[in-house]
Amino acid sequence: MATDVDVQYFSHLNGLTLGNNWGDLIRLLDKALVTGIDFTQITAASIDAQGDVHITLYSDHNAMLFQVVELTGFAPASFNQKYRIKGVPSTTELILKPHTAITETSITTVGAGKLASLGYEIIFRDTNDVKRVYRAKNPRSEHPFIRVDESLTSPDGTTGVYTSSYAKYAMVGLLEHMEHIDDFNNPDVLQLPFDQTNPSKNWNITGTGTACVRGWSRWYWAHSSSFSSLIAADSSAPTASNNFCIVGDFDAFNLLLGVNNQNYKIIYGCGLFNNVDPESITPQWFLQATVKDISAGSSLNSGDAISSNPLTINTIKGSFYATPIEVGRYNHVKVLGILPDYTTGASDAYPGYNIAALEIPFAGDDGFLRGSLKHICYSYKRLGAFTTPTTMISGSSIYLASAVTIATNGTQGGVYLYLGELE
Repeated sequence: MATDVDVQYFSHLNGLTLGNNWGDLIRLLDKALVTGIDFTQITAASIDAQGDVHITLYSDHNAMLFQVVELTGFAPASFNQKYRIKGVPSTTELILKPHTAITETSITTVGAGKLASLGYEIIFRDTNDVKRVYRAKNPRSEHPFIRVDESLTSPDGTTGVYTSSYAKYAMVGLLEHMEHIDDFNNPDVLQLPFDQTNPSKNWNITGTGTACVRGWSRWYWAHSSSFSSLIAADSSAPTASNNFCIVGDFDAFNLLLGVNNQNYKIIYGCGLFNNVDPESITPQWFLQATVKDISAGSSLNSGDAISSNPLTINTIKGSFYATPIEVGRYNHVKVLGILPDYTTGASDAYPGYNIAALEIPFAGDDGFLRGSLKHICYSYKRLGAFTTPTTMISGSSIYLASAVTIATNGTQGGVYLYLGELE
């Protein structure tokens, strides 16, 4: 069995910054989804008797155990592939497990390396550098266009103006097809989320000051609230934590963000899910985002915002969105995880297991069982007090554990993110 190298993860521990600045989220997504993080010069490289590759770098790598590394420009050519980080002997040394076994016993040309991206490309970007459309590299027809928009004003710059000192979030949505970056007004193109009566609802910016309504489906990264109970108004001065992790592959990813200087994160994500119906005609997508279309000066009670704490509270806040099953139905479907409770990583139901991880199925308000989420797993075991993403291994299965907010009571829980198998 070959070592899995499709699922990658990044966090603030890699030297990436998600601060209290506009543009920070897009810059993070560019690095994590598209480019990866280049290493400094590789000053030495060798392969040992077990087939593991050892590299030494000119300066600190900021890499973490079980991340995916890509090597290029090496000779023999068999060294040019992806690897899992198997060991971190020092801040300038890494031990790499190759995806494909290497038969050569020596390296004749030392090339370059980087932490590999999750496998996306930028399809469109705007001239002001505040919008992106991402899509999987070499996509299949069901892969969505992922639009992320940090615009602060309406196109005319006057009818809608969001104050830059307010809470920071990107408007986000999935589309079936796009011809340009602002191509979202076609009611015949599948979108998530979507309102047939107002096709551009997810991207509209109207009003000014505290009366401004900016978008509908939102990824927050700096806010005055922790999102655990009462959500303060967006007009309140935000605080950023620079505590995050992003985990996934070219099919789907989860973005776990510690807004309001929180070590306990909220769960966002998007992409394809494991579909229970292989004969489904429409693309099967999910989107986890805080979904609200209220003004910047309005506060939210704990039950008002869809998906502001998905998987961690048994109310409307714990739900998220998926595309419909029925052909011709273009509005989204609200879905909810099928879980024993909503205290993942906080309850201790089965503490005897080293890693008590379970795939998360979900069903829709349309009465259909839909499938399960990729990568993210419920924890039946109390994960303990940790504030940064932590790698774990069970047999040959590798995981990243992340603390999350249990919205029921604002305490710490946690989830596992499955990274694959290490041969």
